[in-house]
Amino acid sequence: MYSSNPNRCEYCARLIYKNISGRYKLCSLKCKSYFRRYKPNNELEKIILQNISKGWNQINSIFSLVHFVDKFEFISAVGRMVHFDNTLKTKSKDELSMRSYISKVKK
Repeated sequence: MYSSNPNRCEYCARLIYKNISGRYKLCSLKCKSYFRRYKPNNELEKIILQNISKGWNQINSIFSLVHFVDKFEFISAVGRMVHFDNTLKTKSKDELSMRSYISKVKK
């Protein structure tokens, strides 16, 4: 999948403290179960990018517009877009949460 950042989980993009999988870099059993049935959700990424206005947007306000995924899948998609795809950036250097602020990367 993604190999640009070796210290992050390949599904949710959180920092890895303990690797659960031998083949892939996954941080928890929850990520391992989601990773098994993972199919790239380009539709979710398009919806996230469409709902981000200029400036900084709170992840929670964008999540309220999406109704077909759970919070973990949503925050994982945002994490992959921030840390692996580099299409989004965060305001802080901390781990992502629903209260974090994100914006589009200017090209």
